[in-house]
Amino acid sequence: MRGMLEGRLEWEKTARGIAVKIPARRGSAFALFGPIIGVWLLVASYQYASMSMPLTADATRNQILWLVIDGFGVCLCILLFWAAWAFTSDTLVTLGETQMKIQHRVLGIELATRSFSTTEVHNFRYIAPSKFWFGKSGDADIRTSKIEFQVGNKSHFFGEGVTQREAQVLIEQLLEVFKFPEFLSPPVSPIRM
Repeated sequence: MRGMLEGRLEWEKTARGIAVKIPARRGSAFALFGPIIGVWLLVASYQYASMSMPLTADATRNQILWLVIDGFGVCLCILLFWAAWAFTSDTLVTLGETQMKIQHRVLGIELATRSFSTTEVHNFRYIAPSKFWFGKSGDADIRTSKIEFQVGNKSHFFGEGVTQREAQVLIEQLLEVFKFPEFLSPPVSPIRM
C-alpha cells in the first residue's frame, strides 16, 4: 500500500513497518538563482564558443583558453549537482520492529544513513522554523523546521522543511506503527512551537 500521508509526505507499508519519503523543500532563493544561472550558462557558452574558434600558434593564449574552458566545465558540474540536489533530494524514514533508519538520498542514491534501535528512540517533537535574519520580523524560513527526537541523551533530527501539520501526522503514524518508550530522560531543550 502506498499513498500520500500529508502535504508532500509519501508513505508505504513495508513487511514489518512503514517507510516515509520526505522530499526536500526548495527555498525562495531557488526561484531567483535558477534563472540567473541558466542565463549565465547560455551567455558563457556563447562566449567560450566564440573564443575557441580562432586558435593561434600562441601557446600562452591557448593555455589561458583551456583554463577558462576547464573552469566553465567545473562550474557546469557544480550547477548540475546543485540542480540534482534541488530537484531530487529526499529523506527516507524507515521504521521497522527493531530499528528506525533515516536515509538522505539524491537521485535515489543513498548519501548518508543513520540507524537507531527503536527501543532507544523517544521524545519526538516538532521544531518550528526560525526567523529569517533579514526582512520582516514575522517571516520564518520553513526550511529550518524539523522533527527532533532523542536517543539516550543525544538529540537527532530529520524532516527538514516539514510543516507543523506534516510533522504531527508523521509522528502520529510512527507512534501507530511502533510504541516508542515514553520520556526515558527529560528533553535536552524545551519544546519550541
